[in-house]
Amino acid sequence: MHFQRIEHITAGQLKADKNSSDMYQAYLGTCLGVALYDRKTHTGGMIHILLPEPPMSGFPEYPEKYAATGLPLLIQELMRLGSSPKNITATIAGGALVGPVSSQDMGLDIGGRSTELATNILEDAGIEIRTSETGGFFSCTLELNMATGETFISPPWEERQDPVGQVVRPGMDDIVHTIENLQPIPQTALKILRMFQGSRADIMDIAQELSKDQVLGAQTLKLCNSALFAGTARIDTLRDAVLLLGENMLIKSIITAAVNKYYNQIGTSGYSLCKGGLFFHAVGVAATAEKLADKTGIISGKQAYTAGLLHDIGKVVLDQYVSDAMPLFFRDLVQEKKNFLQSEKSLLGITHCHTGALLARQWKFSTALSQVIAFHHEPEKARDHTDLVCIVYLADLLMERFNTGLDLEKMQTRSVDAVMKRLGLKPSDILELVDTIPMHAIKNQEILTR
Repeated sequence: MHFQRIEHITAGQLKADKNSSDMYQAYLGTCLGVALYDRKTHTGGMIHILLPEPPMSGFPEYPEKYAATGLPLLIQELMRLGSSPKNITATIAGGALVGPVSSQDMGLDIGGRSTELATNILEDAGIEIRTSETGGFFSCTLELNMATGETFISPPWEERQDPVGQVVRPGMDDIVHTIENLQPIPQTALKILRMFQGSRADIMDIAQELSKDQVLGAQTLKLCNSALFAGTARIDTLRDAVLLLGENMLIKSIITAAVNKYYNQIGTSGYSLCKGGLFFHAVGVAATAEKLADKTGIISGKQAYTAGLLHDIGKVVLDQYVSDAMPLFFRDLVQEKKNFLQSEKSLLGITHCHTGALLARQWKFSTALSQVIAFHHEPEKARDHTDLVCIVYLADLLMERFNTGLDLEKMQTRSVDAVMKRLGLKPSDILELVDTIPMHAIKNQEILTR
């Protein structure tokens, strides 16, 4: 049996090759995907575009994120590999206003503007656009068979599994049993988390705590050397980490390393749609929440970061049950148009928010973190720490819309107007926030998932 390797093209990434047999694949929401292929030279490539153009003047640090700078790079790469524009055909997909669209217009026609710009660039280069399925209100999957040049545009949650019968709901005893058998976040990390969220975090005390868990220490140094935190200078010791990263960044790396190990207990048949998807979604939400906190000034950045990192811990508990119910879950989300929590509740009898709240209680999380974990899909229900819950809700929504394909998610948008108003944000602020989503971390998944 021939096995075709799938290469997932994440947001802000491009990939090109010659004589490859891989399948390039991109999950697209508001983002735009462009697949190019030259059948004469068997050369092709794909780009996953986040925004139309850089919001700031000058050449951007990550040009692949933008239609204006990334698409010309992809064309140049194909020409370097021996292609000619007259032999290249293009397929364009995505650029949706993933509904329901609020009056704040979360899309700001980002997808439409990216589509228009990409179309102009391709036409100016003399490249034929063979297929274009853009706009609308639904996300999709774009695939390019690098062996044949065939492209496929399909619903992102197309049922690729055999139909299932009635799904057996987990009872509370099953949930408790699963929690007891999961490898929890280490006590060392939880203690450092509490120290980090306190008014003072003495680095010597934290170093002493970290020394009690050699495995976590090694994982932390590995993370410190990844693109997510440092990525350039080699960090071999805790002292090096403090000097090169600073105390706050080091503590964040310790907590992130612990959460990475926790999230990596699941595979890719449940909530996670790609290797490490659940973890990298959490990292993206954490980084975006931190930016939101800094911009609004109403919550500390470190509190927002840790809340974003931990908001989906309940998914690890329910993952095996979601995997069993996947075809029905997809049907609910796409055909029945239920929201995410409604689908979980109807199929599993419990939501990841409720399950996460049980974990938060067991691990003695603060009230603030517990509220975020329980209500990040429904911020209006939070009893306390509403500003923090709203920040994580909005960060989660932005990651779902602009980084489709990391994990199974479908955020409701009825709360957007009230959340934006509460946080003092304008629709024009969305572009700036989307541009801060940590593409460099998402593009270097293999560093942390090996």
